[in-house]
Amino acid sequence: MKQPKVGRRSFFSQVGGLIGAAWTLPPAGPPADARLPNPVGYATLTWPESELTHALQVISTHDFQGIQFLGWVSENYGGDRRGELQGLLKDLKLRPIALSCSGLKLHPGGASPDSERMRGYADFFQHLGGRYLQVTDGGRPSVSYSAADIQGLGRQMNDLGKIAADHGLALGYHPHFGTIGETREGLGRVLDATDPHHVKLIVDVAHLALGGSDPAEIIRSYRDRLIFCHFKDVRKDIWELARKDPNLVRRKTCHFCEIGSGAVNFAPILSAFREVGFQGWVIVELDPCKELAGGPDGAVERNQKAMRNLGFAV
Repeated sequence: MKQPKVGRRSFFSQVGGLIGAAWTLPPAGPPADARLPNPVGYATLTWPESELTHALQVISTHDFQGIQFLGWVSENYGGDRRGELQGLLKDLKLRPIALSCSGLKLHPGGASPDSERMRGYADFFQHLGGRYLQVTDGGRPSVSYSAADIQGLGRQMNDLGKIAADHGLALGYHPHFGTIGETREGLGRVLDATDPHHVKLIVDVAHLALGGSDPAEIIRSYRDRLIFCHFKDVRKDIWELARKDPNLVRRKTCHFCEIGSGAVNFAPILSAFREVGFQGWVIVELDPCKELAGGPDGAVERNQKAMRNLGFAV
């Protein structure tokens, strides 16, 4: 059952206590001639597995055009059930854009990646009609990995990228807080160790900002490898704590919040989109958090309004 909407006063009160300041949308949206052409999707990450159908219905109702799935969907809806999911997506007018290959472990200096699992992800998503597969590295930002370790990680990612390409898909590397890609230096090392033909880039503006990187600079620097972007925001208190010491926030939960309610500055990100001519998919994403006002459904509504105010057609 869809959760009830939260009134404006109640919402401001709850979130104000969470981030220390009233949550506000960006100012009124730009004029029509400044609208962005990017198609906009939404990730199902915010809902539990048992609510996938409900999540898709809510996302469709709020005019998002595409979906990013977690890896477990390939297991729960593989084989005979794939047609069931395809039919649901068709009815809701949602396109399968990306699949997180969350079961893969990519460690610097580690053994070869699980190629069979990757083929399973790729086969499922190819037949579902998807486009992108997502991986993160399994390293740690506090470890000084040797050049050989990073090159080994790069070879692992290249091998996975070739499998994706064999299925008509593209593999994207997602720099993530808590991994090598948390820092600008680490992100550069990983991308330098991979083949641009086989390993593309997924820019998550919130993870990059939390790790101290400049998302706009990364968009400009890696324009030729960028395949899609994740949009979410970073809680202001978490961002400020990370500026003092990233280790202070590693064990905290609910790092992220709805677009426009946190510390991410979206204006230079949108300027970078226009500068490099990026017209690819933007996927709105938000990690599960029990403190979300109105739950995942309430977050979708607020993110939709924020994206419209930023200039996206959703």
